[in-house]
Amino acid sequence: MNSTHLKINKMKKNVVITALTLLITMTSFIGFSQNAKDLTDKEVRDFVTNNYKNQVGYKKAVKGYYDDQSKELVGWGNISWKNKPWKNEFEYNEDGSYKDDGSLFYEDSITVNIHDVYLMGEHANVMGTAMWYISGVITTYRNFSCVVKRENGSIKYIRWTHADNADLARNIIWPTTKMEGGLSAYNKMRDAMMDFNNEKALAISDSLVKKDANWATAHLGQLQYYLLKGNKAKLSECYNNAITKLEGSSRAEKELILCYNPTNDAQTIIFHLDKALIFATDDPLLRFWRCYYEKDNKMALDMIMPTWNRFPEMAGINNSMAYRYMNDGQMDKAKQHLEIYLRVYPNSANAHDTYGDYYVKLGDKTKAKAMFLKAYELDKTYTVSKDKAAKL
Repeated sequence: MNSTHLKINKMKKNVVITALTLLITMTSFIGFSQNAKDLTDKEVRDFVTNNYKNQVGYKKAVKGYYDDQSKELVGWGNISWKNKPWKNEFEYNEDGSYKDDGSLFYEDSITVNIHDVYLMGEHANVMGTAMWYISGVITTYRNFSCVVKRENGSIKYIRWTHADNADLARNIIWPTTKMEGGLSAYNKMRDAMMDFNNEKALAISDSLVKKDANWATAHLGQLQYYLLKGNKAKLSECYNNAITKLEGSSRAEKELILCYNPTNDAQTIIFHLDKALIFATDDPLLRFWRCYYEKDNKMALDMIMPTWNRFPEMAGINNSMAYRYMNDGQMDKAKQHLEIYLRVYPNSANAHDTYGDYYVKLGDKTKAKAMFLKAYELDKTYTVSKDKAAKL
């Protein structure tokens, strides 16, 4: 072999080595070679699945829930609503623990189905479905998408968005107010009303009436409080004040306010509730009261079932269904609704009072008395519960 051939072969060898070096370099960029810090499919799936499944048990769920969130986290919940993403902000107690009492981690189990994991080095996008349960009933059905990353050796959420099945309810009574924070306070007032926490509903209602002098449905907490107290003078005063503010309110709001007219009989109330439901078919407060005034037990269950399917955690809905199933002799179903009610609202006097009625009907006086006394302990205005206990 002459010197020319040697030079050519050496040049070919150098070209091959250069090509191999370039190929190795390129594959490290396009994912054929994995960096030690890169996420794996398994660890991402395990992280998201375990994070969800550990969101039970009230207070014991708090630390892990927040530890898995990056300080860079941006979330966007209920994306079907007209809202915006939010930046994550942690709040701490004086001892350095997270400022969260754990009251929202009330479910007893959660299942997770990961549909897709897209790996991007130290980041990964995850899409999946999570379902929360109480006593075997799905209370929340959520589709979600998130981005996680490796941060200081641990995987953290950095982006988050989801849509809950319950968000599909559109035909509900939205408040006619431009007050900042008005919707949140209005929802808290209604939640208290549905739980028959009438003192709390009254306090919120009083504050809303003061803050927005033109808002008719701000009076709802007042109206329910005085209606159930049998205080006709105060009910008339609040009702007359509310109806002067109906201009600009929605049709559903107007019909709901008219239900509280002190001169109404049951049939007139039903008339206004039925009209309101035309404009706010899914509204839980409307369906709760319509069920309350319905004499036919099976019809009442049919009326309220669509609302429970959409809002299975709601206090008043489970309370109503428990009583209706008790009336129908379906004690197992009644108990299921009471278990949901009590787990979501563990400090509800009304939940304990209703559970006491359940045990009375079941013939267990000991448990009934304990429930009634607990109701009175939680809320001293529940003297009716104390009286029930005394009679046992």
